[in-house]
Amino acid sequence: MLLSGIAVKLISAVYKIPLTSYIGAVGRGYFAYAYNLVMPVHIVTMGAFPVALSKLVSSYAAKNDFESVAKLKKSSTKVFFLVGSVSTLILTACAFVYNYYIVKAPQGIYTSLALIPAVLLSCMSGGIRGYYEGMLDMKPTSISQLIEALVKMIFGLLFAKLVCVGLMNEYESSNTVLGHLAENEQTALSMIYPVSSAAAMLGVTLGAALSLCFLWTYSAFFKNNLPSVKASKQYSREILRFAFPIMVSSGVQSVFQFLDSSSIQILLDKTPLPMLKSEFSDALKLTAVIDSDLSTYAYGLHSCALDFKNLIPGVTMALGVCAVPVISRAFDNSDKERLETLASSILKYTAILSSLGGLALFLCSNDILSFLYSSSPDVSPAIDKIVKAYAVSVPVYSIAGTAVFFVQAIGMPQKSILPYAICGVMRVALNYILMSKTSLLLFAPVISGAVGYLVLVLLNLRVFKAKTALRLRLFSCVAAPILLAFVAGFVCNYAFEAAFIIQNGVVSCLTKCVFCSIIYLILCFLCRLLKFSDFFRYFNHKKIPETLANTD
Repeated sequence: MLLSGIAVKLISAVYKIPLTSYIGAVGRGYFAYAYNLVMPVHIVTMGAFPVALSKLVSSYAAKNDFESVAKLKKSSTKVFFLVGSVSTLILTACAFVYNYYIVKAPQGIYTSLALIPAVLLSCMSGGIRGYYEGMLDMKPTSISQLIEALVKMIFGLLFAKLVCVGLMNEYESSNTVLGHLAENEQTALSMIYPVSSAAAMLGVTLGAALSLCFLWTYSAFFKNNLPSVKASKQYSREILRFAFPIMVSSGVQSVFQFLDSSSIQILLDKTPLPMLKSEFSDALKLTAVIDSDLSTYAYGLHSCALDFKNLIPGVTMALGVCAVPVISRAFDNSDKERLETLASSILKYTAILSSLGGLALFLCSNDILSFLYSSSPDVSPAIDKIVKAYAVSVPVYSIAGTAVFFVQAIGMPQKSILPYAICGVMRVALNYILMSKTSLLLFAPVISGAVGYLVLVLLNLRVFKAKTALRLRLFSCVAAPILLAFVAGFVCNYAFEAAFIIQNGVVSCLTKCVFCSIIYLILCFLCRLLKFSDFFRYFNHKKIPETLANTD
């Protein structure tokens, strides 16, 4: 799962770089608008039902009750199809209101409608993934995620390029785009961006479809020797009953995620044009953007920065996903010693991986952006400092996700509702204060997000400790890895300024990554956060037979 998460995030990053050259930062704005519409529902469905199914399957498997496991698997198909269908209908109805009246970008409707079918496909995939995760088989999730990412990248770029090139050829030959007269190239690009963005989004939906096809095939061949049973309303209700508090918790999260992103869009739209032009003056010298697209352009830059901010938490989330079934089994079996070891290890490795990733991103952001956005030279100067700021706060986002998974694993997802609400209110309030009262603009979401998610971490870990009565070593597991990253960052930054004169951006970036990783890992070994014996134990790990699953 961890390796798959790294590969998926790298593919997503690589995919969005050339995509920006085809659809521009304005097109990225439309792309982000569509995701902001769909993600609240996606978070509710994919954040609740697969986790609930994984938890229930894990609990029954721990008791060797494989007849119940089989009934859960059978019943989940109808449940996930129903949930996905209802979600798709709701989003289709909301798409027009959202694009025309909330973000005031009518052209974004094409991108939204291209993405919405992926919700049903992803929901059905989530049912199969949740079952196998509950059985501690992470291969289906890992492989299906890779397939989805690769298809999205290949066909998304292909569709975007074909549409962009085709419409530009039409403009050059007849001064029209889709039959509508374009006064100049800027106007033509403004008309092309939403269409090419929608074409790219079709690649996302195709990826979700092929991922589901793989999962169906895998499920047909690897049935875990479960008894033959029929779907049962009792088990459907059990999935819904257990998923409901997670759904409410995820719903609160998604609502405030939507309000957070919408507040940024609205505040950027209300920002005076002279301030926007001043803030992005260096970038605007390198690209052509008409005044009416300027707020969408700014939000597109914000979306580009989020790609890097989400890169590392997206990888470490694999640890949280894997934590649900294993912590659930230890908790259900009242194995306090194992539960404490698991929780401490997952927290520690999440902190170490996210701190190292944030450190590398901070030191290499300029090299990475200059290389990846060489075909869109306006992006790098506009978001370099924002990416550095996000890099510092990356561990907070990663640990927040793990803390929420901990609470879900012990069967108390409803306890995450209030923390999510508090986090959301703080983020929206800080966005409004910082963006409307100061000139921070895109730095405001960095600050509001870090503060809000820090509160989310503390409140969820408090719930977990109160329920399990564990002694989580928060300093050695969380604070120490983050502090060592700051020490390593200071050492590396000084060394780079004093000795490194490498002109090639790729070589410079790789050299910095290797150097900072070595320094950071040496510090971790010296402080005994890492031990060689741990690695040998993981390499020698053997899969536990299903018949002994209850011993974990």
